[in-house]
Amino acid sequence: MTSTTIPQTDSLVALSRQEAHLQNNLQILLDAQSEGLLAGLSGPPQDEASSTGSRTPTTDSGSHSFHKPKPIVPVRQPVKRKLGLRGARRGISRAISDLADLKLQEARVLEDEVSQRDDVLYSVQGFERKSAGLQEHIRAIESEDTTRQVNTLQAEEKVLDSEIHELETRLYEMRARQRHLLREIDGLNNSVQSKLSSYKSALALAEKDIKTFLARPPLQSANHTAAATGIWSLLRERRTLEMAKEHYTDEKHALRERFSAVEAEKNALEDGGAVWEEVVQEVSHVEKMLREEMQHMQSPLLETGNEQQPAEGMKKILQTMQKARSRIESKLDLAETKNWKLLVCCIGAELEAMVEGQGVLEEALEAASSGGELGREKGKGGLNGNGTGALLSEERPDLEHANELLNVERERSEDEDDGPGPELLISHHDDE
Repeated sequence: MTSTTIPQTDSLVALSRQEAHLQNNLQILLDAQSEGLLAGLSGPPQDEASSTGSRTPTTDSGSHSFHKPKPIVPVRQPVKRKLGLRGARRGISRAISDLADLKLQEARVLEDEVSQRDDVLYSVQGFERKSAGLQEHIRAIESEDTTRQVNTLQAEEKVLDSEIHELETRLYEMRARQRHLLREIDGLNNSVQSKLSSYKSALALAEKDIKTFLARPPLQSANHTAAATGIWSLLRERRTLEMAKEHYTDEKHALRERFSAVEAEKNALEDGGAVWEEVVQEVSHVEKMLREEMQHMQSPLLETGNEQQPAEGMKKILQTMQKARSRIESKLDLAETKNWKLLVCCIGAELEAMVEGQGVLEEALEAASSGGELGREKGKGGLNGNGTGALLSEERPDLEHANELLNVERERSEDEDDGPGPELLISHHDDE
């Protein structure tokens, strides 16, 4: 059995182009995510407006009342806004959801294509049954007793003809018998020829229909190169129903395999979305705790006797980060086991940012502990102007740096849910 390429209909070609377009957009979003995370590692994050799509800056309303507005100069193309980490995460979620919908549409198109192949195969089988039935009837008629009877009567007529010469007395009766036998022979021959003519005409019509069926593909494909392969690459005279049956059976099996692969990808997308959602929730929880700790440290209500509160807060954050890191690592192991390569990339980027932030916090805690001991040796003279010890003044820059690493989107509210949807991208091209 020769390998059969999957026919590319207009719907499948359109879906394939949409999938390629979504994958290109996803790569851009992944690059934007990496840039956003690297921007958090290298220094202070950009303004929320520049990272997630800033609004057009407005001029002072008072200036329009004193100056004549300048004419608007049309530009060839608006300035492309730089995509930030927050927008990249949202874009990944939308791309995941769009790909899942696209796979659902592709599965429906493939089901319709398989149904069309079933109809064609049903027609082929009908032609086969019709042709075989007609041929069987012809063979049955040719082997009937009437044919053998004709031969017997012809032999008898020859015997009687010879006896006529011998028996002149019986000439009249024998000649009458001869005429009777000849009429019977003609009647039987006419009956046989009539039956054969009817079935042979039906067989000729059936063969004409078969030639018309084999003249051109019954199913038109958008891929004309694929349509010109297999049985359709042969001359019309060399095509047979058996070849057509084998060709469309192979196409049906190929479409079935493609349908199974699409179903597997769709299920993987649905199962992996929950994993990405849990990872984003873990990261968001750590970012929220870090923001709250920074707000607490920056509060002017800190009293002189609470020098250890920032250090205790950092220890609590480090413990939470360690637990979240362990859970994210387990999700990363799960993604690697399932071979969800794009999800491995996304989770790996989030995990790397958390590890960097954890390292900065550990260094800040070490420096804060050393500064706290030095402050206690110096006594109250080491306190700052608002009653806070050296611990707060020394550790705050490092804590802010850790917050920059873990929370690039600092303007996000606590109740906002900007995590991805319940879908996941998997790299099925590498598996193939």
